[in-house]
Amino acid sequence: MHRSQKDSPLTRADYGITIQRDICCACNIYSIHNKEGVKNMKENQRTTVTKRMLKEGLLRLLKIKPLDKISIVELCNESGINRTTFYRHYEFPADLLKEMQADFVEEMQNSLKKPMTEKDLTLIIDYLQQNSELVSLFICYNSDTEWTDMFHTLYQNIYGTENLKFFDAESQELFFTFLSGGTYFLLRQWLSKKDHKTSEDITSIILSILNRNILF
Repeated sequence: MHRSQKDSPLTRADYGITIQRDICCACNIYSIHNKEGVKNMKENQRTTVTKRMLKEGLLRLLKIKPLDKISIVELCNESGINRTTFYRHYEFPADLLKEMQADFVEEMQNSLKKPMTEKDLTLIIDYLQQNSELVSLFICYNSDTEWTDMFHTLYQNIYGTENLKFFDAESQELFFTFLSGGTYFLLRQWLSKKDHKTSEDITSIILSILNRNILF
């Protein structure tokens, strides 16, 4: 006849068995999660390497032919990546260039300190000049939106709305859109024409225009 749990309290041996069983379960769970973590980490590293190889291959090809003349087969051969792997990440070579621009802009934005100041505009223009060949490719083939959005955010952070009290909210938004678009297309022309003006010259021109219009 079996005694009830109430009549048969767990002994130290029973506790030991229970603890051991719990530890084994915990170890198994940890092992599974750890294996998954290692697997995911390796997969992420593999993806990073694959994308880097594709980007480097695309840049090499863009030196000799326009984007719309670069086939996926050609890009994969140049990069040493098979087509199945390419399609796992992208649909067209243009998608790869868009991602490169987004990463470039994000990296540049992350390097700026908060709150932003006029010095950040100087840093941005200097950075664009240092990477003028790459930026020229972005400007040639990609959308202008990410660039104008970046300058829009920059000007909002620098000037806020205190200097624009004479504008209503909608007019303030339009004004920042005007400033950001003007700055972007000025820089676009400067970089595309290989102007002899330095980044300091361009920054001075932009700030002169901005301060005359905002602080009049």
